[in-house]
Amino acid sequence: MTFTFTKPHRDVDKVFIHCSASDSPEHDNLQTLREWHVKKNGWRDIGYHYFIHKDGTCSTCRDIQKTPAAQLGHNTGSIAVCLHGLKKNNFTQRQFETLIDMCRVFDNAYNNQLTFHGHCEVSTKTCPVFDYREVLGLSLSGDRVNRPNSSPQPLAQPLLQLTDTGAAVTLLQQELAKKLNISLSSDGHFGQQTKSAVLLFQKNQGLVEDGIVGKQTWQQVLA
Repeated sequence: MTFTFTKPHRDVDKVFIHCSASDSPEHDNLQTLREWHVKKNGWRDIGYHYFIHKDGTCSTCRDIQKTPAAQLGHNTGSIAVCLHGLKKNNFTQRQFETLIDMCRVFDNAYNNQLTFHGHCEVSTKTCPVFDYREVLGLSLSGDRVNRPNSSPQPLAQPLLQLTDTGAAVTLLQQELAKKLNISLSSDGHFGQQTKSAVLLFQKNQGLVEDGIVGKQTWQQVLA
């Protein structure tokens, strides 16, 4: 599909990805979402701006000019996109293709300055369940799923450790190579070489040397 998008008048610097927490075909529609969000939650409208159905089609929900109600405490400056689904193996390739297309359009509209996040980064939920970093990281230029802003927010960076994969790992590897002035493969796989680089970086910064990239390590990596 070719997704068309007109920038809202409000400021936007990030996109949040969600899932609807249901695989039931009876819930793959805006009427159900509106019942959940308006009748049950008491919101003025559906909390998301866009909803991607199992067949890959996209429906417009809340007016893009309006702030979403999908990420408590993190709605300002965001666009919210939801994919119908609950179990990660039940999302369809068509849904992912639509999501990729949409995020490319968003990113181009904002001159490649957006960051892309899962709801789970700012809540205790596992939403959107599937590996959105991998899905988007393979398609957005420069592997910038969670590219840091000028004032990076550590919360936007996932906890990383040995065996993790994805665009966030690629970003980590690129930044470590620059900070440590070493040769480090940016292959998106958190292996022993990457762990050794993390340990060296943590030692140099006076951080806890555990080889795990959490809040404090991200702060220094992106500083």
